[in-house]
Amino acid sequence: MSDLSMIAHDYELNAEFARRFNDAVLNLKRVYLLHRAAMPETQEKIDQSRSELRRLLESLVSALQNNSKAWSAEQARVPADVLERLRKQLKGELPETVQDLRHVVDLLAAGRALDEAAFSAVDKVCEAADATASAAFRRLRRI
Repeated sequence: MSDLSMIAHDYELNAEFARRFNDAVLNLKRVYLLHRAAMPETQEKIDQSRSELRRLLESLVSALQNNSKAWSAEQARVPADVLERLRKQLKGELPETVQDLRHVVDLLAAGRALDEAAFSAVDKVCEAADATASAAFRRLRRI
């Protein structure tokens, strides 16, 4: 694979993860801020967002806790660049953040509403995913 192909592939993986994660979070934030779905037909979209966010967070938590072991298919949902950026960004607070993200997964699994603390935890992932996709795009643009 050429350098251009590899960088383009990295960008695609990082951008797709960021898009999926951010879309799910934004849909759930709208519900949190408005205390209702914007339109009745969006309840299905909200349920899909809860399910998608739960799957992505489960994969992320699993990957963050599994530094040296072989990766499972579940962990492969999270690009390695995003994991690396999160580890660098969080440094000393990684164990607490992983615990917070696990709590968000539990809330989503129980069908409970996310609160400000939950959104604070997922915002850290949004920031890392966005920054990673942006950096990959800049590498692609420089070629």
